[in-house]
Amino acid sequence: MTGAGFAAGDSEIGNVRVEIRSVNGRGLSLKMRLSSACNGFDAAIEERVKSRLARGSVLVVAERMDSASSLPDRQTLSRVAAEMRALADDLQLAQPTLVEVIQAASSGARGESSTSRPLPEKLAVLVDAAITQLIEHRRSEGRGTVAAITEQLDEFVRLTDVCATRAPFLIEEYRTRVLQRVQDFVAAHVPAPPPAVDLVREVALFADRVDVAEELQRLRAHTDEIRSLLHKGGEVGRRLEFLLQELLRETNTLGSKSPDTEVAHTVVAMKSCIATIKEQVANLE
Repeated sequence: MTGAGFAAGDSEIGNVRVEIRSVNGRGLSLKMRLSSACNGFDAAIEERVKSRLARGSVLVVAERMDSASSLPDRQTLSRVAAEMRALADDLQLAQPTLVEVIQAASSGARGESSTSRPLPEKLAVLVDAAITQLIEHRRSEGRGTVAAITEQLDEFVRLTDVCATRAPFLIEEYRTRVLQRVQDFVAAHVPAPPPAVDLVREVALFADRVDVAEELQRLRAHTDEIRSLLHKGGEVGRRLEFLLQELLRETNTLGSKSPDTEVAHTVVAMKSCIATIKEQVANLE
């Protein structure tokens, strides 16, 4: 979501430079720094930005590059002059002078500085051009971010496959160890040991608790969906954040259920991949 867009040129309020910058943000947060010549355009600019951006902390700066005149624009002067001449005719008074028109127009502009005004056509073009350039920068950065995420996702899938390869042996090894310990305990402390079949059945049920097949299946489903979202594009940030939470939850369960040292070390590496991907996802819209 990091990027910047610039546009400059002539407009209805003079020679203007528009700059729009954005950094990462969970939602869309918009701040504006507008010169006095742009008073009243805040709402119109905000509406234009929100119509094209969904996430990020965005700063909009609009300033005149030429020396600001103390006079109102010609359109305002003409309008005020016409109104004053009409009023003078109605009241049968002398026509207003240029100085009086300027004073009246300046006074009205100061009084309406906080009033929302529609964005003039040329100024709107500059704002749109800056937004377009910002979006292009964000897309370019997004492509690099997606490549970095995909690299980490590939590593995560490789580590998942390591766990999947080891998983079939875990239950049998764990069952054998538990059964041996139970048999040793029964032989030493139980005068009338239960039938062997009962011991084997109970140990088998206990050993099934280390079965991680469901966790591995869900991890693969989540990674497949993440790939699909990255390929589809669009607004994927929030959905990816949710999937990463699920990915971490299943990885933690995988680690807690497995008594195997190799799997435990692999799970640590998987968590590291998730943390790296999470940092990268923060850059996506």
